[in-house]
Amino acid sequence: MSAAARRQIAAAQRKRWAEYKKAKGAPVKPVAKKRKLSAAGRRRIIAATKKRWAEYNAKKAGAKKAKPSAKKAAARKPAAKRAAAPAASAPNATA
Repeated sequence: MSAAARRQIAAAQRKRWAEYKKAKGAPVKPVAKKRKLSAAGRRRIIAATKKRWAEYNAKKAGAKKAKPSAKKAAARKPAAKRAAAPAASAPNATA
């Protein structure tokens, strides 16, 4: 269904509801005007958002330096394999 058809259907439905509410005696609520954000207000919001992200990224970078990387720990062999590997490859090993 096209966007134009959906708009027509929505407009017709709004019209039907308006007639129904009018007949019932319910007050018809006017559509509220959109509020506009000033340029200064937008700049303040942007500055505050950038400040919050900078603090978040700084905290995250500090935490990353404090603990070792998970990739390095995962790349190591398990303790059982490490213990078995040198013994098998030792030149003086007797079977």
